[in-house]
Amino acid sequence: MSSINAIDNRPIGIGAQIAGAGWIHSASFDTFLLIFAPLVTLPIIAAIYFQIPWLAIGGGITLAFSHYFSTVAFFFWDENREYHRTRWLAFAGGPVILTIVYFMLLGFHVPYVIQFALFFWNTIHVSRQNCGILSIYRKKADVEDPGMAQRNAANRAIISVSLFLAVWNIDTHKEVSALFNIVSADLGLYVKIATGAIAVVCLLQLGLVLVQRKKMLGLPETMFLASSLAFFWPYLFIKSSEIATFAMLLPHYVQYMALVWLLHRRKFGNVHEGAPAPLLHMSAKLTFLIPVLFSAGFTVYLMKQFSEASEASKWWFESFYLLVAFLHYYLDGLIWSFRRPHVRQTILPFLLGRRGGASV
Repeated sequence: MSSINAIDNRPIGIGAQIAGAGWIHSASFDTFLLIFAPLVTLPIIAAIYFQIPWLAIGGGITLAFSHYFSTVAFFFWDENREYHRTRWLAFAGGPVILTIVYFMLLGFHVPYVIQFALFFWNTIHVSRQNCGILSIYRKKADVEDPGMAQRNAANRAIISVSLFLAVWNIDTHKEVSALFNIVSADLGLYVKIATGAIAVVCLLQLGLVLVQRKKMLGLPETMFLASSLAFFWPYLFIKSSEIATFAMLLPHYVQYMALVWLLHRRKFGNVHEGAPAPLLHMSAKLTFLIPVLFSAGFTVYLMKQFSEASEASKWWFESFYLLVAFLHYYLDGLIWSFRRPHVRQTILPFLLGRRGGASV
């Protein structure tokens, strides 16, 4: 897709060049909400450091469930109904099977498996979101990628580096390290060495592909690539794997909600029919969307507070929380699967261009 600077040959200033440099939305939107999303979550990170539990836990859970609830919006699309019916086994059967397996593992008290699956599925889920956003920047820059060599090299580098950073302090993760120790007391170390070696190889491959690339990396693509490779940095500086995961996920939530909002704004912002009223309002008005998401997420935080009353209620809340996360990982993989023509046709054009134009 051509840059907006290519409309004519008139001289343009630095500000105009930056505005048309291949951003998904704009320099300020992308920088603040996609590339440097951790800046948005600094208050919650500070609350962890200064041990302010109501802000840390409340803010984290509110963001988490606002981001989970954002996924539900895709099931309101009129054009998705027939697609979901034709793939009913994936969209309906898959969640049911996943839920049954989840509760069977809980019911039979199978140790460590749920936490192990959650940790690594979460790592892949977050890193693949970064891969997907980077692909949008690549397309916005009109990069030719025959055989998808650049995409594959970048994806391998992002996922492998993310895995390596995620297992950096894996010995502090009680369940995963306990499962590793069943096999060998040194398995955690071997995993770190193996993932580190794979990450180095993938980074070298990425560097080679980028050197051979005909078109130079633009500013947005460069910044997001660097951000994606460093996305799991909390694991290097936070001793607890659990807290590091919490800190890493906060900007992931912000990225996801920003992207989902932008997609719906462009797709339904000026549409007067063919979409449910809630999507029209939420895509058009942040003054409507933000309170709705906050109320939904904060309600779950209040549920957590009430669950502290007994061990049984606490167990049910934690089980509910983890199940929602698993279902989100699964459904998100279907909703954003650009291998499917339907997904490419109904989502991609609105992320690459400017459609709609609703008021903010």
